[in-house]
Amino acid sequence: MQVVVASNPTARFGRTAPVGAIVAARIADLGHEVQHIAAVDYAGQLEQTRFAMIGADVLVVVGGDGMVHLAANIVGGTSKRLIIVPSGSGNDFAKTLGLGSTEQVVASLEALLGAEPDPIDLVRIEHPDGVALAAGIVSVGFDADVNVRSFGFTRVPSRLRYQAAILATVLRPRHRSFQVRLDGGEARTWRTLVAAIANNRIFGGSIPIAPGADLRDGRLTAVFADELSYPRFLWLLGKVLRGRHEADPRVHVVDCETAELASGETVIVCADGEIVGRLPVRCSVLPGALRVLRIR
Repeated sequence: MQVVVASNPTARFGRTAPVGAIVAARIADLGHEVQHIAAVDYAGQLEQTRFAMIGADVLVVVGGDGMVHLAANIVGGTSKRLIIVPSGSGNDFAKTLGLGSTEQVVASLEALLGAEPDPIDLVRIEHPDGVALAAGIVSVGFDADVNVRSFGFTRVPSRLRYQAAILATVLRPRHRSFQVRLDGGEARTWRTLVAAIANNRIFGGSIPIAPGADLRDGRLTAVFADELSYPRFLWLLGKVLRGRHEADPRVHVVDCETAELASGETVIVCADGEIVGRLPVRCSVLPGALRVLRIR
């Protein structure tokens, strides 16, 4: 079997950098042909891994949700299989699938390589600059602002960058007006801080933004909040962190298969914690498009 191992040497701020090499060596010891790719930048990793996967059967990604995002955009919609070795700071996708710890997955590699694939839904994101796939959450609200800010905090130590971006965004949250159309229905305008299209239940390190979302139901979950005063935003944020926001009348949660979002201003779109494009976007579900190998 031909296997490509793609690892993120900066995952968990570099503390898990050796894991990629350990995984590659373990798979080679099992008798498989292995190519290990460990590029520091996302664009280089995507290009090199995509090329390596032309002749390979299985992709093994070592890292967090950013590496799952990379995998979705390489093997999503194909017959190639995926193994996820969770070693990032959030690992939201791996947590939902119940994959276990880094050590547990490494110890199970032999069984995983022989397992039957579990078909998982993906999100197809059409935006002005192209098309991307996502495994977890597509965000244009508060979480997207946090991500964009964190990428710009280059003078902040990497281990503190995301937390600093959360604080900065909480102190200066920004309402935006969105035109939203779900399943081709009537367009509605929302002025909001919270706007997400969810495939996964959680994001941002286990924040339950869409507690009822299911990775295998062929549906997406749109989450929008009404315009809020600053005190009410902080109150709602506390509810979101505990997964108790769905009962709030100011929060709207709708299952759908397609979601179209537009705005009169430039808005960055993030997915799985990565910047993927800008509005307008059309998100649609791709049922069973990612073939994940896991122990059930």
